[in-house]
Amino acid sequence: MNQRDLLWLTGKALLIWLLLSCLTGYVGEWLLTGLFPVIKAIIIMLAPEFLPSIELIKSTQSQWDTSLQLSAWVVRPVYLNTSHFIPIGTDLQSTVHLLHILVPLVIEVTVLCVWPVQHWLQRLLLLTWGLVSAACVIVLTLPTHLLANLEISFQDIALSGENPRAVPWCVDWMVFCEMGGRWLLALAAAWLCIHVQKSLLPSRNPT
Repeated sequence: MNQRDLLWLTGKALLIWLLLSCLTGYVGEWLLTGLFPVIKAIIIMLAPEFLPSIELIKSTQSQWDTSLQLSAWVVRPVYLNTSHFIPIGTDLQSTVHLLHILVPLVIEVTVLCVWPVQHWLQRLLLLTWGLVSAACVIVLTLPTHLLANLEISFQDIALSGENPRAVPWCVDWMVFCEMGGRWLLALAAAWLCIHVQKSLLPSRNPT
């Protein structure tokens, strides 16, 4: 690949990135709402002491300022240390910005849009698998992110007394995702989609 081709590919990737980032502001709510049942089921599985409900909170000032809010009703006492528990009936809340949630989707679809293919069926297969795998990445990261936001909010209280609880694993997972792990998962998903496409619809060598 020469320098001209590299510049063209880079410019194309940046343009697609920009278009997808704008597009998620319009359709991101619809995409995420479809995942609500799965996200709630995973939260219940990971944290049975909470009864979760999820909703999108729209800003009155800007359509780009939409957030996902988790309201977790405590149904079992949550141990912090020997002196502190979170009692039953407490309503805890955690919020994540919508565009932040959809970063893996934008990264993965951008890669799949610029990946060279020979015909439109290969591109269609790439994008179809890309949407499915991007949803899987969101499911792997979003529930733990929401839970970790809750856990961090009262971890300082836990450390202030005797026999504090261990730091929940979801906090470490969130830190990994925020330090670039979410990008790595999106790129790994794109790589998997490319290999699936090559297996199902391989390119033909020119004769």
